[in-house]
Amino acid sequence: YVALGMHERYYIKFANGKSQWHGCDEMTEMLHETQRTVRSVAFGQDFDSYFVVFEDGSWQFECIPVGLGELISKRNSRADVQIVSLGPNNEWFLRALNGRTWWGGVSESSTLLDEVESIQKGGGDIKFMDFGYDDMFIIRYTR
Repeated sequence: YVALGMHERYYIKFANGKSQWHGCDEMTEMLHETQRTVRSVAFGQDFDSYFVVFEDGSWQFECIPVGLGELISKRNSRADVQIVSLGPNNEWFLRALNGRTWWGGVSESSTLLDEVESIQKGGGDIKFMDFGYDDMFIIRYTR
């Protein structure tokens, strides 16, 4: 597993279970101290912005977009997260273990909104989104 971010950040989990990363001090300290197994890592806009999801559905983060923080609070900080992605302009995506998805921080002029509407009208089930610069994005979905 490999996660890449701006500011030369990365997280690699090797086949033998060992991992290597470059990120902020808070993330490094947390990863050194935890006994939980990392499922996914997302890096956000700032060097200190990250979201780590563990195999048990629990998570830890720093400096995430406001909308994602509000969603986590609204969901009573449930430990049922499958994956999170963070974009360079405070975009975010969260998928829970039950398959439910949320996203936000997307500009109203983004073509992402039209793509999501088209996918949903066609009966698609969004599995994952990732965000890049200049309205670039990836949406993984099934019909």
